[in-house]
Amino acid sequence: MKRLLLPSIAALCACAPNPPAPVQVMALAPNASGAYATVQVELKTVASLANLKGSVAELMGGNRVVVDPNDPLQNLNGGIANMTDDQRYEVLVKDKGADVRGNFFEKSGVYWPADFHTWNMVSAYYNFERSYEYFVGVYDGVEPKELQKMRVMYWANVRLNSPDSLTDNALYLSFIKSFVIVPFETQELVPLAMNIGVIGHEVAHRSFNYKVLADAGIHPALTSWNGLAFNLLKSIDEGFADFHGFGVTCGEAAGCRPNFLAVSISDQRTVEMRDVSRTDACMDENTRNALYNNPPSQWVASTDMYEVGNLWAASMYQAGNKVGDIGLMQRALHLAYDDESATTPGLRQLVNSNLNTQQAFTPEAVANTIVAHVSDPALKKELCNEFITRLQLKCGNFPCPEMPACPNTSARGNFCPLLPPLP
Repeated sequence: MKRLLLPSIAALCACAPNPPAPVQVMALAPNASGAYATVQVELKTVASLANLKGSVAELMGGNRVVVDPNDPLQNLNGGIANMTDDQRYEVLVKDKGADVRGNFFEKSGVYWPADFHTWNMVSAYYNFERSYEYFVGVYDGVEPKELQKMRVMYWANVRLNSPDSLTDNALYLSFIKSFVIVPFETQELVPLAMNIGVIGHEVAHRSFNYKVLADAGIHPALTSWNGLAFNLLKSIDEGFADFHGFGVTCGEAAGCRPNFLAVSISDQRTVEMRDVSRTDACMDENTRNALYNNPPSQWVASTDMYEVGNLWAASMYQAGNKVGDIGLMQRALHLAYDDESATTPGLRQLVNSNLNTQQAFTPEAVANTIVAHVSDPALKKELCNEFITRLQLKCGNFPCPEMPACPNTSARGNFCPLLPPLP
């Protein structure tokens, strides 16, 4: 891990304070030029600065999570998919952890972290807080209860069907409804916990799980679907999370960063492929074949899942930019997550109504659901054009029976080569 150069503070004593919110602290965050630096920020929701707990997030340390099919406890009642959330948490979280403890120096009313882990934890809490604020805006001012007191397992030991513990990652594990930040091993750039776009991405997974997947630890679609339906569901989850992760960065001094992974990941191919502003984001034949045919285990282990997700994110980014209102696109996507209306059902309703008819969960059906929740005619048209072109959807002429929400003025663009029809 490359050492972060932090300013020295002399003649001060480390302490574990508990000042009332809002608290002025130093964190690693983007400055006005976009570089990550020591920046004074305000924690608005923290109740215990020393333990990094507040109304938005609660950090815990020393957790151990093990998913092991050979564990007898995990095979009770037909396996973890058949357990309640509480039962699953009990058998998978082998060590429930304890409160973290940050150490600080106080100088002129500003609290400075006294060691690396305190810097990392404070920055992480700040990023969860900013992500929460972003989703309050996306929810049109409604406080999202699913994003309150988010459980964050810091420096957790996590093994998922492997003898090796995860490293160099930050994740949302829906099956235990917890965020995990695992130790570094090879990471040399900005730690993922300090990357506000990464935390925004993970918080977006929590929103998607709550809204679209009915807050299920393990949704039935993820155990019964395969092929296109399963692969598509996993890809839109990743693509929507990248789109929202980008959105969270827009609230920082540096402004919007559609390639927010660049400061944390050295693999340029991954960074470029996940950039939501890609103008060359187009479906190719190999990726399309994988989307329609690969089994779930192969899909979730491949980069294809993220590449297809990026096609959705890039389509929404480009459409929003063309009409000059990314915020409208963000809110429309959220509205499309869950809608009980008979005329414009949401993605949650699309998933649940097709648990036994997975062939009806198609890219066209997903795209139409999102488009139906766009109120602005210009954005609706641009979004249809982007979706059908980048994702190679079936609609060639409009009106189109597969996407009735698209206006008749929609048309396939020429910015992606047209692929031959599927066999």
